[in-house]
Amino acid sequence: MKIILDTNFLMVPNQFGVDIFEFLKDYEIFTLSSCIDELKKLAKNKGKNGMAAKVALKLIKDKKVRIVSTREKGDRAILNYAILDRCSVGTNDKELIAKLRKQSIKILRLRQKKYIEEI
Repeated sequence: MKIILDTNFLMVPNQFGVDIFEFLKDYEIFTLSSCIDELKKLAKNKGKNGMAAKVALKLIKDKKVRIVSTREKGDRAILNYAILDRCSVGTNDKELIAKLRKQSIKILRLRQKKYIEEI
């Protein structure tokens, strides 16, 4: 099964110490070019978010996460791609989760800052 990981989900390993890749080992993992752009922008910042974005970019490279090029940005890109490809989405974004639920897209998110839950 395929799963798109959004920006905030990719930052979970550094922010909360949860190995998302171990949980997703049976999935074909990929992200969108717009998420990579957002991570690169965040990585320029100092502080926790900047560090989490840097770690996310390194993990994407180390884990060989496939990057799909899109013209759209943000939640719209993720939503449209998930609908088109009928794949799951890893996100903690409440607004995106609500939109994905309306389309009956399978969602994975972090619960209680320590485990991944399918909804």
